[in-house]
Amino acid sequence: MNGFDVSYGRVDDATMRLGQQTEEVARRIEELDAKMQKLLADLEGETKENYEAKVKSWRMNVADMRTLLGKAQNALNEIRNNYSGTDRREAMNWASLL
Repeated sequence: MNGFDVSYGRVDDATMRLGQQTEEVARRIEELDAKMQKLLADLEGETKENYEAKVKSWRMNVADMRTLLGKAQNALNEIRNNYSGTDRREAMNWASLL
């Protein structure tokens, strides 16, 4: 035994959780922005401009998180599929000995 094991359920769970957390961050940014819009009506100048720049930056960060999440999901799925294929091949090798 090499001490390495893959739990398919945990791989799937990790993938799902990454997506949920990314969407939660996006949701909270939008909630904050909705609340701030009421205050921004009374603001002008640098304060308003800096806030708008920051929200734009946060949204871009979420977009980056989604991109990275997609790459991570692909990698996790590839690991899962590769391990599953190896597991099936080894099972067939053992079965052929019987």
